[in-house]
Amino acid sequence: MKSSAIITACLFTIASATCHAQANEPVIYNHGSKTTMQAMFAELKNANVVFVGENHDHKQGHELELEILKGLAGVHKNQAFALEMFERDVQPVLDEYLSDVITESSFTAASRPWPNYKTDYAPLIQFCKASKIPVVASNAPRRYVSIVSRKGPDALAGLSKPAKSLLAPLPYSLEIPAEYDRRLNEIFSGAHGDSPAPTSPAMPTAENMKRSQELWDCTMADSIAKFVRKTHRPVMHINGSMHSDSGFGAMDRLRRYMPSLKVMNVTIRPSASYPAPPTDLTADTADYLIITPLAPGAKAE
Repeated sequence: MKSSAIITACLFTIASATCHAQANEPVIYNHGSKTTMQAMFAELKNANVVFVGENHDHKQGHELELEILKGLAGVHKNQAFALEMFERDVQPVLDEYLSDVITESSFTAASRPWPNYKTDYAPLIQFCKASKIPVVASNAPRRYVSIVSRKGPDALAGLSKPAKSLLAPLPYSLEIPAEYDRRLNEIFSGAHGDSPAPTSPAMPTAENMKRSQELWDCTMADSIAKFVRKTHRPVMHINGSMHSDSGFGAMDRLRRYMPSLKVMNVTIRPSASYPAPPTDLTADTADYLIITPLAPGAKAE
């Protein structure tokens, strides 16, 4: 009787653990219909470039990014990786680390990693290092983005030739899809009315902050385009979801730079309404939406 009780308790524990794991499994949508990771990979493998949009503080999202990268690398022996989280001027340092020329501590000291690099992005970079996957530091250096936010895009004309080489070709187009323009205006003007006028010429304006976002988009797209033209490798690029949702941002810019490429996007988001997507995401937000539960104590977007 005692043994029977123990077995029953063990089975209950296993069942509870299984249910818990299933309850936290990501749910994948393809244009509004539920699908599987296997089906997603079957389509993504045909793309030249896959944009993966994230929430930067989404822990499970970062784990899924690594899973997607491993899946694509398993299909393509020449897979490449690119990311917003490193700027173009640190590409030599990144290459030195990937080639095992410098130590990880030297790499992080010289590459200006994001504060959550060690926990969230290091596993991706380490996988690339171990698998000999090239990594592209795609973003515009922050110091030049700051110039645009304070002085506008015309101020970039005064940069040196080496500085300009770290950005998309100048002057970059300021034409963007109307819906993307609306979203950026909403973000940079504030959800509850326009931002106050700057108190000095050195302060960013809402319009210039929007133009700085466009510099990020253009430079990330230009980084990917240059790499693809040179190597002909498939690329997975991770970025904040705003840069690729609905095919806008960097994804839109890449399609303009290289119209012949097959470009797809994935958006990974936690949802308070899991397993349903957040209410702000529509079926056309991405080719694939990956939805996870909202972490305990986390706020809905």
